[in-house]
Amino acid sequence: MGNLAKLDAALRQIPAFTCKPGCSECCGPVAMSRLEWQRICDRLGYKPNRNMEASLDCPMLKDGRCSVYDIRPTICRLFGTVNVPLMLCPHGCRPERLLPDAEAGMLLNKAQRLGA
Repeated sequence: MGNLAKLDAALRQIPAFTCKPGCSECCGPVAMSRLEWQRICDRLGYKPNRNMEASLDCPMLKDGRCSVYDIRPTICRLFGTVNVPLMLCPHGCRPERLLPDAEAGMLLNKAQRLGA
Protein backbone atom coordinates (compact mmCIF):
# COMPACT_ATOMS: atom_id res chain seq x y z
CA MET A 1 0.00 0.00 0.00
CA GLY A 2 1.43 3.39 -1.02
CA ASN A 3 1.70 6.39 1.27
CA LEU A 4 -1.35 8.13 -0.24
CA ALA A 5 -3.47 5.03 0.39
CA LYS A 6 -2.12 4.84 3.96
CA LEU A 7 -2.86 8.54 4.45
CA ASP A 8 -6.41 8.12 3.17
CA ALA A 9 -6.93 5.13 5.50
CA ALA A 10 -5.78 7.23 8.46
CA LEU A 11 -8.02 10.14 7.42
CA ARG A 12 -11.08 7.87 7.32
CA GLN A 13 -10.70 7.53 11.11
CA ILE A 14 -11.64 11.20 11.56
CA PRO A 15 -15.37 11.60 12.21
CA ALA A 16 -17.26 13.54 9.54
CA PHE A 17 -19.78 16.30 10.20
CA THR A 18 -21.59 18.96 8.23
CA CYS A 19 -20.20 22.48 8.37
CA LYS A 20 -22.31 25.63 8.43
CA PRO A 21 -22.78 26.71 4.80
CA GLY A 22 -20.42 29.55 3.88
CA CYS A 23 -18.21 29.08 6.94
CA SER A 24 -14.44 29.31 6.51
CA GLU A 25 -13.44 29.59 10.19
CA CYS A 26 -10.80 26.85 9.85
CA CYS A 27 -9.30 28.25 6.64
CA GLY A 28 -6.39 30.22 8.04
CA PRO A 29 -2.71 29.35 7.67
CA VAL A 30 -2.56 25.59 7.14
CA ALA A 31 0.34 23.35 8.14
CA MET A 32 0.54 20.21 6.02
CA SER A 33 2.93 17.48 5.00
CA ARG A 34 4.81 17.48 1.70
CA LEU A 35 2.61 14.61 0.51
CA GLU A 36 -0.57 16.59 1.23
CA TRP A 37 0.89 19.69 -0.49
CA GLN A 38 1.97 17.68 -3.54
CA ARG A 39 -1.47 16.07 -3.86
CA ILE A 40 -3.08 19.53 -3.85
CA CYS A 41 -0.58 20.89 -6.40
CA ASP A 42 -1.18 17.85 -8.62
CA ARG A 43 -4.96 18.38 -8.42
CA LEU A 44 -4.74 22.10 -9.18
CA GLY A 45 -2.00 21.78 -11.79
CA TYR A 46 0.03 24.52 -10.11
CA LYS A 47 1.47 25.54 -6.74
CA PRO A 48 -0.84 28.04 -5.02
CA ASN A 49 0.91 31.22 -4.00
CA ARG A 50 -0.58 33.82 -1.74
CA ASN A 51 0.87 37.03 -0.39
CA MET A 52 0.63 36.11 3.29
CA GLU A 53 1.00 39.76 4.32
CA ALA A 54 -2.23 40.57 2.52
CA SER A 55 -4.23 37.64 3.92
CA LEU A 56 -3.90 34.80 6.36
CA ASP A 57 -6.59 32.80 4.55
CA CYS A 58 -5.64 29.48 3.03
CA PRO A 59 -4.65 29.89 -0.64
CA MET A 60 -7.05 27.05 -1.55
CA LEU A 61 -10.03 29.06 -0.26
CA LYS A 62 -12.02 30.26 -3.29
CA ASP A 63 -15.20 32.30 -2.97
CA GLY A 64 -15.51 31.26 0.68
CA ARG A 65 -15.20 27.53 -0.08
CA CYS A 66 -12.37 25.01 -0.01
CA SER A 67 -11.34 24.26 -3.59
CA VAL A 68 -9.69 20.98 -2.55
CA TYR A 69 -12.19 19.85 0.10
CA ASP A 70 -12.08 16.13 -0.75
CA ILE A 71 -8.26 16.09 -0.38
CA ARG A 72 -7.93 18.80 2.29
CA PRO A 73 -5.03 18.41 4.74
CA THR A 74 -5.30 16.47 7.97
CA ILE A 75 -5.35 19.57 10.18
CA CYS A 76 -8.36 20.89 8.24
CA ARG A 77 -10.20 17.60 8.71
CA LEU A 78 -9.46 17.64 12.43
CA PHE A 79 -10.94 21.10 12.97
CA GLY A 80 -14.32 20.70 14.62
CA THR A 81 -13.71 17.05 15.53
CA VAL A 82 -11.24 17.38 18.42
CA ASN A 83 -12.28 17.91 22.02
CA VAL A 84 -9.93 20.89 22.49
CA PRO A 85 -11.36 24.43 22.75
CA LEU A 86 -9.26 25.90 19.90
CA MET A 87 -10.25 23.04 17.59
CA LEU A 88 -14.01 23.18 18.20
CA CYS A 89 -16.28 24.81 15.65
CA PRO A 90 -17.37 28.25 16.91
CA HIS A 91 -20.82 27.64 15.38
CA GLY A 92 -21.39 24.41 17.33
CA CYS A 93 -21.09 22.06 14.35
CA ARG A 94 -19.56 18.74 15.39
CA PRO A 95 -19.63 15.01 14.73
CA GLU A 96 -21.47 12.51 16.92
CA ARG A 97 -18.14 11.62 18.58
CA LEU A 98 -15.37 14.11 19.32
CA LEU A 99 -11.83 12.80 19.12
CA PRO A 100 -9.74 12.96 22.29
CA ASP A 101 -6.67 15.18 21.92
CA ALA A 102 -4.32 12.17 22.08
CA GLU A 103 -6.12 10.36 19.23
CA ALA A 104 -6.10 13.49 17.07
CA GLY A 105 -2.40 13.93 17.80
CA MET A 106 -1.68 10.36 16.69
CA LEU A 107 -3.54 10.91 13.41
CA LEU A 108 -1.75 14.21 12.77
CA ASN A 109 1.63 12.63 13.52
CA LYS A 110 0.86 9.68 11.23
CA ALA A 111 -0.05 12.04 8.39
CA GLN A 112 3.17 13.98 8.91
CA ARG A 113 5.28 10.78 8.97
CA LEU A 114 3.67 9.48 5.79
CA GLY A 115 4.14 12.80 4.04
CA ALA A 116 7.68 13.59 5.18
